[in-house]
Amino acid sequence: MGTDIHGFVEYRAKTVWRTGGSLAALGMGRDYDGFVCLFGVRDFGGRWRPVVGQRGLPDDVSDVVRAEHASWGDAAFGATWLGWDEVLGVDWDEPSLPRGAGVSRYRREPDGTLRLVHRHDWSRAFGRASGVDTLTTDPDLAGELWDEGAEWDTGGTVFRVERARRRDMVPADGPWGPVWDVMRTLAGSHGDARVRLVVWFDE
Repeated sequence: MGTDIHGFVEYRAKTVWRTGGSLAALGMGRDYDGFVCLFGVRDFGGRWRPVVGQRGLPDDVSDVVRAEHASWGDAAFGATWLGWDEVLGVDWDEPSLPRGAGVSRYRREPDGTLRLVHRHDWSRAFGRASGVDTLTTDPDLAGELWDEGAEWDTGGTVFRVERARRRDMVPADGPWGPVWDVMRTLAGSHGDARVRLVVWFDE
């Protein structure tokens, strides 16, 4: 069963919060990397310290958002909000927690440079290179089995234990880009602390 996100960008005009667009209208779908990194949702292994935890709807949430959230009833969970000023304060170079280390696969190009192929590789090819039985060993244990930077070079392919950075999970050109664009534009008129994203989830 998958997890979907719902929510709205809000901005404060004088003393009232108003909606500035829904995530659905901005094309947001199931971005599990973003869910984990930003909100801690679907972080089954304790891989990330979320930017914001599940702190519920704001007390002064707009009537539109409150009604939409209520329409989901008991199916809704993980309600929280993220201010634009908080987005601006994110250290996008911050790595995952050690538990979040994984095996990345790189292809060696003819000029010797490495090109990322896959960030979470736990394939039979990696098993052959490392000597690990990838069918019986939990990939979430990579950070415990090896130090970050451990590497296996097969000539054309390099496997490396790495911790992702926040920018890897929420890239600037990824699905959150349009959300940040709307929030940035609204903040230009109303102020950084007067723009926020209110979200919740369902499965």
